[in-house]
Amino acid sequence: MISENTEAKSDFVAFLSLKENKKVNEQLIKPLVNKFFHSQDINDFKSLADNADISDEDFKSKNFKDFFTYFYKYIVNDIHKNNDEIEIPVTYCITFDKQNCEKKCEKTGVFYDVLFLYNEPVFYFIYIDIKEVFTCLRKQNN
Repeated sequence: MISENTEAKSDFVAFLSLKENKKVNEQLIKPLVNKFFHSQDINDFKSLADNADISDEDFKSKNFKDFFTYFYKYIVNDIHKNNDEIEIPVTYCITFDKQNCEKKCEKTGVFYDVLFLYNEPVFYFIYIDIKEVFTCLRKQNN
């Protein structure tokens, strides 16, 4: 069944609803994300807020003011100064849309894409094949 997520910020993101998603997060998503960012030498990263996931289509929005507000609120608002150094935490979202992820990490095989702010990565799309989710769910029952 396909249900509507009226809390979502994007009209272009598909959300997966599971009765119990803790195991998928612990056994599939977190290990994949940790391995990927470790391979990129990134230690400070966080997931995008619930229902705030975005798509490449959102970047084509004709309403720049709304997009800039969104970009600031969810992606760059945690940039801060610490002991005279600027710290730029990385934000990511999981996507089931491979079109958002044209790059492939040579070390992990993960498909991804990245947005930069002054040559510093600030946001990553990380692709997970829906088949992997179902494989993980099936393993839970065996």
